[in-house]
Amino acid sequence: MTTVIDAPPAQTEQQPGQRVRNYRDVFAWPTTIDSASGDVYLQLGTTVDALIMRAGAGAEVNNFLARHMLRVPIIVVPGDPNDWIFLTQPRTTMRMSSWGDLVRTQIGWKRHGDTVLLPASDNVKEGVRWLERPQPHMTLPPWTTVADAARRASSPCGTW
Repeated sequence: MTTVIDAPPAQTEQQPGQRVRNYRDVFAWPTTIDSASGDVYLQLGTTVDALIMRAGAGAEVNNFLARHMLRVPIIVVPGDPNDWIFLTQPRTTMRMSSWGDLVRTQIGWKRHGDTVLLPASDNVKEGVRWLERPQPHMTLPPWTTVADAARRASSPCGTW
């Protein structure tokens, strides 16, 4: 006799401690748990950094990166409109004109030592969630690569 299951079994939600271990062990990311809420946060600046942009601009940047065979972990933060957080390697030096281009196109970043809420790996519908999940042993793209993609994607001519 054969049994057909229409839906896969429900996944059990990861506990915060398990999520921290996964992020630390698999990705080597510096994470902390908020003891009151159980939320898991990624500390920015030493191993990982981030660029933040509105969903529309983020889609253009993600498309640009994908056309150039680059994959970036992206966190979606709900809002009106949504913000997308692109995780990168730590920030590096750029010319002042490059910083000005990012500011002018409303691409943001957090300060060294700030944190970002990390989504649960099984959350796909509500709250903070992964648009592009990080993959084990994946090297994050350089900060300047994603910053340059943001600058190019926001240019009417495609280049600056």
